[in-house]
Amino acid sequence: MNLRWYLRRLAAMGPREIATRVADRAQEHDWRQRYFETGKAPFTLCAKRKFVSGLSRARDGEAPEHARERLLRVAEKLLDGKYPTFAIQRTDVTSDVDWFLDPKTGARAPTDDFTFDIGFVGGAPAFDTKYIWELSRHHQTTLLAMAYWLTGEERYARAAAAQIQSWIGANPFLAGIHWASGIELGLRLIAFAWTRRLLADWPEVSTHFEDNEDFARAVVLHQWWLANRRSRGSSANNHLIYEMAGLYVSASCMSWHARAAHFRDHAAAILECEFPRQIFGEGYARELASDYNGFVLEALLVCLIEGVLSGHPIGAGALDCARRMFAWLAKNSDCRGDPARQGDSDEASGLLLDAPDYDRWHDLAYVGETWFGSTPREASSLRGWLLAPLAQNESPHTPNVSSPRKRGPSSPIFPGMAAEEVPNDSGLVVLRARRGTHEEIWCAFDAGPLGYLSLAAHGHADALAIELRYGGLPVLVDPGTYAYAGPWREYFRSTAAHNTIELDGRSQSESGGPFLWTRHARTRLLAVDGLAEDSPIARAAGEHEGYARTRFRGRHRRDVELDRRAGTLRIADTVSAARAVRLRMFYHLHLDIGCALYGHTAELARGGATIRLALPEALAWRAVRGSDRPGPGWYSPAFDVKVPATVLIGETTLEGALVLETLVRWSP
Repeated sequence: MNLRWYLRRLAAMGPREIATRVADRAQEHDWRQRYFETGKAPFTLCAKRKFVSGLSRARDGEAPEHARERLLRVAEKLLDGKYPTFAIQRTDVTSDVDWFLDPKTGARAPTDDFTFDIGFVGGAPAFDTKYIWELSRHHQTTLLAMAYWLTGEERYARAAAAQIQSWIGANPFLAGIHWASGIELGLRLIAFAWTRRLLADWPEVSTHFEDNEDFARAVVLHQWWLANRRSRGSSANNHLIYEMAGLYVSASCMSWHARAAHFRDHAAAILECEFPRQIFGEGYARELASDYNGFVLEALLVCLIEGVLSGHPIGAGALDCARRMFAWLAKNSDCRGDPARQGDSDEASGLLLDAPDYDRWHDLAYVGETWFGSTPREASSLRGWLLAPLAQNESPHTPNVSSPRKRGPSSPIFPGMAAEEVPNDSGLVVLRARRGTHEEIWCAFDAGPLGYLSLAAHGHADALAIELRYGGLPVLVDPGTYAYAGPWREYFRSTAAHNTIELDGRSQSESGGPFLWTRHARTRLLAVDGLAEDSPIARAAGEHEGYARTRFRGRHRRDVELDRRAGTLRIADTVSAARAVRLRMFYHLHLDIGCALYGHTAELARGGATIRLALPEALAWRAVRGSDRPGPGWYSPAFDVKVPATVLIGETTLEGALVLETLVRWSP
């Protein structure tokens, strides 16, 4: 046990949350005695069980051929046990898979211990929980079910059913690590529901699902767990959303317990509060992590669609949240359809119906345009193609999947509001020129909060950082996440891992552990001007007080100005300190960037263009690429993957106040 971590975690809670945590411990003791030690389930199943599918095979047009081929190639390999999880290509994902094996370390999580006795937070377990839990989310199972939906070949259906039966056999109620976290139960229920839905035409489907006592019991045990225990207080982020989404979806279509309707309504009521609570008015998730923004949007879509298919829709406020989230993506994504790269990313998916490497953002854009736009682009993913038409009774427009559209930014934008009138509570501003062209200049400027709730668990210390792309190709980048534990975790979420300024070798916010910030940098967006495309100059300014309470009482303000006519970006930093302190400025380059540094000028080559950075002359500049220990010079393109990349580091001793200016010019 890491006592210091637990004390920091306790300090992040309020009195009410502490009381609920005490109640949770009492509940765990009760569950151990009542159910774990006795082996008794806390319910009886309904004698007659039906599955509410609502899914029709009628579709406008064929599935996207390239997406179909990609999925079937992955499904074929999966039949032989080959399936990727993060950085590891597994070869053992058969019905005999070891559900407790961490393929990264070779260690195994406990299988028979009471689930709440297994330490996986606040300490250093020998196994990597991420790898163990990922397989038990059953994305590989919905992938197999989708292969059956597309082909009608029973071998895919049998393999999908075998995956679920294997998991159930290996995981008695409350035994082992897979019953410890509510979000894992919620995601598993969504996968179970959609696997059954996609296998509806299989002659043996009822035998393996609703008529199978083991499966029905496992489903209701998951539902009962989630109805009686959920994330609260400082932990009530996307975890709570997926806990309730899993409960709502499964209780809507698999109502196999006397209190199932109560479970469904209970979950729906919480979701109707949590979606608006966890999403800014502008349509960006409050965790301020772009991948988790997509993750929350997927939960929203799954719930809206379930309401249509089952006939028990959640409130209209959820649909408005979806509209605002789609609007935010359309407004802020680059010409390739990709949003800013901000905060944590572990490639979490709410429902996987494609090959794992599918284009998530194009998929979501297609659904958004189908629901709320008049001219949706052509579907490039199976999930979008299948799901977009399903909620036509919920969307304000009749879906139109017959009008192809090239990939790129598109409506919907907030109806009746000019770009500069849209609320900006997230503090993330996108300045751009030549929108939608192969010469688009796209710059994201972060002057928003650290993250959501007191933990800000998935936020990074990136106040006043920028991200720069040219023609949709990354130039100045957010290096990513890489890991959720260890010293590399601390580096990738530190100030030094972002395109901003660090003072005294410390981050603007203070870390208390892998998912805990004990002190948040207060950041303010001071001004935004000229976002409309016809304005010659776009500006944004912000400041933060992350160093205000240190011994040197540091301050940092940044002004960013994009001159659309000249095609230049000016970054002006005003930094001050009450006593001498080391200052470092960072510009992280994409791994495909060619860089030549000449004193205070850096020449970058990217996408057939030369990009020249005139760097502040008051700093001594060097280029760093890779290192033996956690620090600048690395880029993480995917979870648990890191590769060397160049970072430009400027350094000086700050005494008093200093104004630093960087000028970026493009030459085609």
